[in-house]
Amino acid sequence: MTDPASPTRRPLTPTQRPETPAAAVATLMEGNRAFSELLAEQSAGGAPGVVQIALEDLGLGLPGVAPPQQPFAAFLGCADARAPVELLFGQAANNLFVVRVAGNILDSAELGSLNFAVERLGTVRLLCVLGHTGCGAAGAAVDAYLAPAAYLGVDANLPLQAIVSPLMAPARGAADALRRVAGNDVADRPGYRAALIDLTATLHAALQAGVLRRAFHNRVGDKLDAVYAVYNLASRRVGRPRAAAEGDDWEPGLFAPPDDETGFDTLARGLAGSRYITAALGQ
Repeated sequence: MTDPASPTRRPLTPTQRPETPAAAVATLMEGNRAFSELLAEQSAGGAPGVVQIALEDLGLGLPGVAPPQQPFAAFLGCADARAPVELLFGQAANNLFVVRVAGNILDSAELGSLNFAVERLGTVRLLCVLGHTGCGAAGAAVDAYLAPAAYLGVDANLPLQAIVSPLMAPARGAADALRRVAGNDVADRPGYRAALIDLTATLHAALQAGVLRRAFHNRVGDKLDAVYAVYNLASRRVGRPRAAAEGDDWEPGLFAPPDDETGFDTLARGLAGSRYITAALGQ
């Protein structure tokens, strides 16, 4: 039985609430570690975990009393039903302010919501853009890139265009990075589309986090920062493909976006050459 008193199962008290971006990252990653390990134990044949939940554990306050809104982090996540942000970070209600839209697209409505969280609530210490592997929106952009004629149909569908168009730049960047790293014939590899989707989703999250840093440049510092990551649907870990040769192929963490075009180019090439993407490409 899981411990019902676990700090990742209860709303945070004022003394527990992270006061710096680094502390917010540590709290979130500890929650994700506990979440992924609990599911890994069950996948390995262990007994199902049982979490005892009281109203207090949900962060919803006492009956008839509305608690003040006090999230320590604000997320721009994907609407994909497999990536519920509070659950995968082990957080109760009122710990996270979450905006979810297909493809974690940042437009005026999403930016306005995040601006409200930062400017009006006063407790947000971290902005995070969270993509995920196997993203359908990234897949639609990749398909439009691979078959440009098909994009004409997308272009005529304004709601779909609003989702796909912002992902076209990272899709092209991902394809270019794969060509430079794996060779001009990389598109002939059996897993090319799957690798391109996950690389696109990661670069898109990094680009959006960079936009948030610029949008909140007057706030970013000791009390606020913007980061990005991707949720791995298979391992349930938050992070990104590990560019380094050593260690696992997945690097857990929440990451600062590059500062400029050169930094994004370096990131794209590093991820394209990672063991995770290389394995996805196949032989």
